[in-house]
Amino acid sequence: MWLALILRELKTRFGGRLIGLFWVLLEPLIHIGVMLGLRVALRDRYVGVMIEPAVYLVVAMIPFFACRNMWMQGMSAVEANGGLLAYRQVKPLDAMASRWAMEGILYAFVFVMLSVGFAWWGYRYFPNKPLEFLGICALFAMWGIALSLISAVVGHRRPGVKFFIRAISTPLYLMSGVLIPLSSFPHFLYEYLLWNPFLHLVELSRVHYFSTYIPHRGINLTYPLCLGLGLLFTGAVLYHVNRIRLLSKTT
Repeated sequence: MWLALILRELKTRFGGRLIGLFWVLLEPLIHIGVMLGLRVALRDRYVGVMIEPAVYLVVAMIPFFACRNMWMQGMSAVEANGGLLAYRQVKPLDAMASRWAMEGILYAFVFVMLSVGFAWWGYRYFPNKPLEFLGICALFAMWGIALSLISAVVGHRRPGVKFFIRAISTPLYLMSGVLIPLSSFPHFLYEYLLWNPFLHLVELSRVHYFSTYIPHRGINLTYPLCLGLGLLFTGAVLYHVNRIRLLSKTT
């Protein structure tokens, strides 16, 4: 059933045309191209000690994009698949899980394709600590699942709430250090930025990918891991309590 839902999501998303799939690959490339242009024009070729800027951006950008899309697509999965929920075999969680799986597969494909490109250009294409890096990617996925569960319940049949949730994803992206290095922010904001769990995950993804990367002060794994597990438990409880309400067409 999940496979059928994933295939249906792929057909709905891309409409049988490759242009939609190309956009999934093109979006991170546009971000990378703009930032590389700025870095090459204003600074030097390397972000740190022999760290290529393109790889520096990709190793944090792709996991963040996957997390963000799992969050947003999972939040709207129930209402988008309302017709299928009339079948007893299909539960709201099934519609959400199919979108989580699809986003994970798509961005894993994008990451592999970009890694092949890096290998062709002679850049670093394999993480220094692959298991630890995969663990950080799994934490990004956990955050996407947890936030989508909570958002699906809170934003059910509430367009204003969903609009607000989508709006806050952009500031989270900009303040996570994906595009803008943490050292570029004013010093008085540093302690406040550390409250953003995605900042810790972004820094840790680079720590485990590059052997020469030194994390900033205050970066740790415990904070995003414990908070993410707490949100995942909260989301699971909210879904279980409201699973019948999610089938309704009213708030």
